[in-house]
Amino acid sequence: MKTIKNRIATLFGVLILVFMLVIPTEVFSQGPPPWAPAHGYRAKTRHIYFPNQNMYYDIQKGVYIYFNNGKWAVSVKVPSIFVGINLGRSTQVELDFYGDSPQRYNYSHKTKYKKNKGNASVNSKSKGNGHPGKGKNNNGRGKGK
Repeated sequence: MKTIKNRIATLFGVLILVFMLVIPTEVFSQGPPPWAPAHGYRAKTRHIYFPNQNMYYDIQKGVYIYFNNGKWAVSVKVPSIFVGINLGRSTQVELDFYGDSPQRYNYSHKTKYKKNKGNASVNSKSKGNGHPGKGKNNNGRGKGK
């Protein structure tokens, strides 16, 4: 009888271990950042660009990509230089860019989505392409119309 109980206990322990190793870590994530809209973003959006802060948020990885001391940095928390800013009210652009490095096209993003000086509280959820010459422009109408 003890042998059967030991085998069941061992099997139960192995199942728990396998269960913990197989479940992706995203299941235990803490959800979207507080500034994200309640309805969420389009399913094909991976990066949000904040032109007033010149910063990106990678929805898939849950990290911020920002320029710091002459180089691009990545952080799981809001970078300390932006902590006092309400990102929910900042201009946000949904990029149609699926790679890991939207900052490669930062010059284009800065040019296309110029800072809205003096009015950082405008809530502009524009849909823009992630890199030049592809996709829709930020008014959603497509090129040349």
